[in-house]
Amino acid sequence: MTAPDVTAATETGAPVRLGKPRRALLLVIGSLYLVSSVGFSFFFLTLGTILLGRGVPLGTVALLNLFGMIYFGRFLLGPVVDRFGSARFGHYRGWLILTQLALVLTLVGLAGVDPVADLPVLMVLVALVLALSVFHDLALNGLAVRLLRSSERGVANGIQVASGSASMLIGSGGALLVYAHAGWAATVLALAAVFVLPLAVLARLTEPAAARPEHRPAPWRELAGYFRRPRMAVWALLVIPVFSIGEWLATAPQSAMLLAADWPMDRIALVQLLAAAVQMVAALGTGAAITRYGRWRPALGIGALGVLTVAALFPLAAGSGQAVPTALVLVGVSIVYGAKLTVVSTVSMDLARESSAATDFTVPMSIEGICVTAVSSAGLGLAGAAGFSWLIGAAVALSFLGAVVGPLWIRRHGTLPAVP
Repeated sequence: MTAPDVTAATETGAPVRLGKPRRALLLVIGSLYLVSSVGFSFFFLTLGTILLGRGVPLGTVALLNLFGMIYFGRFLLGPVVDRFGSARFGHYRGWLILTQLALVLTLVGLAGVDPVADLPVLMVLVALVLALSVFHDLALNGLAVRLLRSSERGVANGIQVASGSASMLIGSGGALLVYAHAGWAATVLALAAVFVLPLAVLARLTEPAAARPEHRPAPWRELAGYFRRPRMAVWALLVIPVFSIGEWLATAPQSAMLLAADWPMDRIALVQLLAAAVQMVAALGTGAAITRYGRWRPALGIGALGVLTVAALFPLAAGSGQAVPTALVLVGVSIVYGAKLTVVSTVSMDLARESSAATDFTVPMSIEGICVTAVSSAGLGLAGAAGFSWLIGAAVALSFLGAVVGPLWIRRHGTLPAVP
């Protein structure tokens, strides 16, 4: 695989790639995003299980999860990554090389730590990995905006979402499987090895040039400036939550509903793995549809499918958990979520400016992640207070609202040129 060729910049600062094959470019995006969630998913989906299995108190594990604030607040550092970069290695490429090398070295050091006996050291290294992951993901988002033309973003964002989902599986189920058979050191070293592939890609990558503004505001003013642009603020704070909130709410008590319907743990795990795999395929298919039909038409179809799949959860909420129909509904909800995330990612990239790519792309995606966490917690509380059926009823109403608001807004505002 070859890297993008040397690029030039137009008088307006827009990058022009010289002869880069589209397929190779998409492979670059896929390989780079393959490590985007490895650190996060390992430390929040796997490490807690390992520690609990070795007798660490639940309260200590919960304290460890507070480090998630480091990751969820990553958009706050977006202007720093946009403003400072290497002219020699490429603005965002330099950040990626530095952070990936540091992540490999930190993970190798972590392999020599006993996660229970050396718990304070473990927590320090976990915080370091998450901090490095923050800068890594910001730079990766900025580079993706700079690499991709508008016509390539549908397919590319489908690949990005699918690769990110694979990254989550590597850091969660994959890491736990390695730990069960080979232990702690082998698991952490295996995660470090995953970063070798993106490093090899970065070694052959030439980042497109882009014009730098003569006068840039201070980083905190630049971040606040994102929300002072009405179109971008409405997209991040209103349209994204409304478009996706139905699925977030409906799936909050998914495991509890399945257990109440007498599903065994192994069947729940199998369906979750199947849903994750199908979600990756859905992201790729949605990306191809966006490239062919534009942004709002796929969003409209996905929104309608979301209403149907959420409504189909009523039997499970009522306690009827027949294996095949229930599994199909859960897979359907997962398809909708992967498809909507691809739409959100593509439109967010369309709205991002070249001069602040890391900030403009990361802010809406971070808000999406924060909303998922908040709505999931609220959904569990609502299910406990009012019951599963009332929760699903509320989710159907919200899904319908999102199916109307999302496509209409995207059609009117989501494909306009980004704010200069």
